[in-house]
Amino acid sequence: MSHIRRCIAPLVGVLVAAPLCGGRALAETPAIIPRPVDMKVSKGEFRISGKTQVVATGQAAAEGAKLIDALAPAMGCRLQLVESALSKPGAIALSLDPSLKAKVGTEGYTLRVTAERIELRAVKPFGLYYGIQTLRQLLPPAVFRNAPVTSVAWNVPCVEITDYPRFQWRGLLIDPARHFIPKRDMMRFIDAMALHKFNRLQIHLTDHQGWRIEIRKYPLLTQVGSRMHNTLGQRRDRAKIYGGYYTQDDLRELVRYAALRHVTIVPEIEMPGHTGAAIVAYPRLGVGTASLSDVPIEKRWGRTGGIIAPRPETVAFLKDVLDEVAELFPSEFIHIGGDEANIGRWAADPEMQALIKSLKLKDAHELHSWFIKQLDAHLTRRGRRLVGWDEILQGGLAPGATVMSWRGTGGGIAAAKAGHDVVMAPTSHTYFDYRQTSDKSSDPPGFGGSVIPLAKVYTFEPIPKEINAAQAGHILGGQAQLWGELMPNERHREFMAYPRACAMIETLWSPKQHRDYKNFLTRLRPHLQRLQAAGIHFRRLD
Repeated sequence: MSHIRRCIAPLVGVLVAAPLCGGRALAETPAIIPRPVDMKVSKGEFRISGKTQVVATGQAAAEGAKLIDALAPAMGCRLQLVESALSKPGAIALSLDPSLKAKVGTEGYTLRVTAERIELRAVKPFGLYYGIQTLRQLLPPAVFRNAPVTSVAWNVPCVEITDYPRFQWRGLLIDPARHFIPKRDMMRFIDAMALHKFNRLQIHLTDHQGWRIEIRKYPLLTQVGSRMHNTLGQRRDRAKIYGGYYTQDDLRELVRYAALRHVTIVPEIEMPGHTGAAIVAYPRLGVGTASLSDVPIEKRWGRTGGIIAPRPETVAFLKDVLDEVAELFPSEFIHIGGDEANIGRWAADPEMQALIKSLKLKDAHELHSWFIKQLDAHLTRRGRRLVGWDEILQGGLAPGATVMSWRGTGGGIAAAKAGHDVVMAPTSHTYFDYRQTSDKSSDPPGFGGSVIPLAKVYTFEPIPKEINAAQAGHILGGQAQLWGELMPNERHREFMAYPRACAMIETLWSPKQHRDYKNFLTRLRPHLQRLQAAGIHFRRLD
């Protein structure tokens, strides 16, 4: 049994119901996002006070400690964790129950709140964690503040919930390659993801504008490649140099931080295109760029051609990079980009044409496919899976590759029909760097002229009509993208993410037949009070 410091503040009051919103009391049905599979509300409440014990044992006890951590700031104290399999009256009991698998799968949970106790059960620890997030949403928004409030006792409505996700890949992408994201900001972003039951964070670590991951075998990637002159026309501060990178220790810390919140970090190392920063650091990697070694570093940017030459030495270089990446990230999937590669440079280059001929390939498209296949085989040997944007389909798809479909759903449909796994991420619904409204005066800049309002995100459907039930099994889920060209800071990034991410997670977690935008908005309004209490800078509803 472990005893954690009990509450010492007096019970000066009790917050029993969610506060008023827009002058109206919240509905009796709790406003949970994403919407649970099944929820029954009954009369009565369970009171959480300083005397409440959290009862759990083994792996469940670790999740119980997270519940205590989550409640402690607002309560001004820590509840007692009792490591026991016995549930006592007046306690919050967490337990792992393998027999639930047929009912809720590996990620689901059941939550039962009565006036006497709270019982949270799941098959795996992450199921308990998701149940904890639902339990938190049963409490008033003030619970999400990271500071003590006047009350240290809270009432939870009596409910019985059975819940599990529709898709296994529930992702967001952030982009420190274009604007570096400090480690603390990354952690706060992960916290917000975890609250909403997202479980994949893709980090776009490299691009033309910067290389943000330390690779010890090739130190110039960060010594040189992490500093870039702004050449993007969308930015106003063209003369500014953007810098910053994550050390390997930083990344290990981020991986641990995310794992505690059951978020898997998926690293993305762009290749063969979007490789300008790598070529600036090592000019020998590019097509006709060897002479850049004699050019001052600050003048190399914009002269790289943005695509590596897939000669044997370059492939070996990138395999070395992926080896270090694999050591840092336990994720089953490693993303290699593969998009927007200017293979016209290969088609026009004598050396690359000779390489195509020696490999007995037809054209530059097949060279692109050959290159991806080398990396796919390398990652497979390491027990990992390659994932790339849908351009990796051109010239033939690598045997083990998973396709992330961004240019609409066509690439994902083709991949699923061919028996490959797919993550749907179409620009039409999931590019959160696009504006949320056509009114440019009300929002910060968005990329291009496209608009993706909240209502459109809510219509996102990862499984296209064009595939059958068997092929639909290859759709792992979906992901929303926050490309960083125009997102220089945390406030802008959060504003573009929320509340659209709330709509996105509901399309990925909740049953399709539960989709009801009016009902979603009814639940979203009080949920935004939670985000406000948590200090998340979201876009307010129109």
